[in-house]
Amino acid sequence: MQQLPWQVDTVSVGAGRTIVQAVVVSVDQGINLYIGGGEDPHIGTVIICEPRPSLRNDGTYSCTTSVHNFLGHKDDLLAKPIAEALCKQLRKPVVITAGIHVDDATDEELEAFLASIPLLTDKLISRLS
Repeated sequence: MQQLPWQVDTVSVGAGRTIVQAVVVSVDQGINLYIGGGEDPHIGTVIICEPRPSLRNDGTYSCTTSVHNFLGHKDDLLAKPIAEALCKQLRKPVVITAGIHVDDATDEELEAFLASIPLLTDKLISRLS
């Protein structure tokens, strides 16, 4: 069987109503992720990040980010920091589609989703490095 030029992986954090899962497709020239979670995974945002040398000229990397939210969605609040961290660390283009929804989410559940950002980012960087 022919070896395909990409790798597919999944990474999860949280549990129950606050689970967040990333499905990762990695190719030599970039990373494509779907991040979904809660009770109604969907597509609420699309994030595109392109790496570039920092404008400080200090040898570090930054990124240029484009965000498209579908009407009424705020999924970029979770997806954008993940996309930018991966892009800067891995120095590859990153595209994320994301949608996380929980009906009548409590403040604690919203905090759990926000707390999942660094956890999921660290797991993804570890797997992709």
